[in-house]
Amino acid sequence: MKKIFLYSLMALSSVGLFTSCNDDHDLLTDTKVTHFADIVLLGDEEVVLQAGDAWTDPGVKASIGDQDVTDRVVVTGHASANEGGINSLTYTVKNDDGFATSAYRTVYVYDKKNFQSAYDAASSFGSRKFSGLPVSICKVEGNVYHISDALGGFYAFGRYPQYLGDNYSWADGFIENADQPFSLGAYIMLNADNSIEILEYDEWYWTPDNPVFLSGTYDPATGTVELVYDFGGTFTVTLTK
Repeated sequence: MKKIFLYSLMALSSVGLFTSCNDDHDLLTDTKVTHFADIVLLGDEEVVLQAGDAWTDPGVKASIGDQDVTDRVVVTGHASANEGGINSLTYTVKNDDGFATSAYRTVYVYDKKNFQSAYDAASSFGSRKFSGLPVSICKVEGNVYHISDALGGFYAFGRYPQYLGDNYSWADGFIENADQPFSLGAYIMLNADNSIEILEYDEWYWTPDNPVFLSGTYDPATGTVELVYDFGGTFTVTLTK
């Protein structure tokens, strides 16, 4: 019995030693509560316009708890119904601790009279065919333009849309979960006879495995762009607006 009693005391003393260690470090368990901002997009997430349409960005509504913080929202990107193309708008607000919350809007502007425009792409490669994929052509200078995806969104929007993330940036082709974009941006030249040349490809996921450009044409009457490549087989892209 004495041995049992002594062993019990030793066990209790050990428990006391271990449990009392935390008592001296209560400050280590202190946490700070941060309240994140809520941001609500006003209007549609995707806006489709014809060049010249009247449009005003409806903006967002932002709050932290019961406090309205809409005046703290920072907007990046630019969208104008006067210029064809596709633009991303990002609305960001930070709470008092610097944590950001964002909302996104994409504005598609189709311009039937100009080469610079938003387009709907149909692309085919072998047995795979995709249609209705978004592509943007924007003017750089003179008769040089930049196309957001020379392959008509075949990989980025057709085969691997799961890598696009919450927001696709038309400015840099960034895709959230990939080291390089699956879209193949390119600088192109529109010649006086409405033929198209590829001047330079952007970096993409499969660089330096780039398609060989065979031909390209633009029909101003219909606003249609046709691009043909050899990519280990015939790869065709048709852009319409």
